[in-house]
Amino acid sequence: MRMTFSLPDALAHRFRANIPPRKRSSTVAKLIEQEMMTQERNLEAACLAANNDETLTEEVGEWQGFEDELEE
Repeated sequence: MRMTFSLPDALAHRFRANIPPRKRSSTVAKLIEQEMMTQERNLEAACLAANNDETLTEEVGEWQGFEDELEE
């Protein structure tokens, strides 16, 4: 899939100077993959922390209790 991105001029010039033309797409793909993995790990850690937060679990239970009362 083709995509278009904008880069700051200084970064674009460094990229073109340091990465050979036939390696640019694979380099960008590797960098995006690394960043996505980092973001996904951070999100997973945040979810686990939220799931283990007793105060948050109690608050969610209270909010769900309000829904039960409305249904009755």
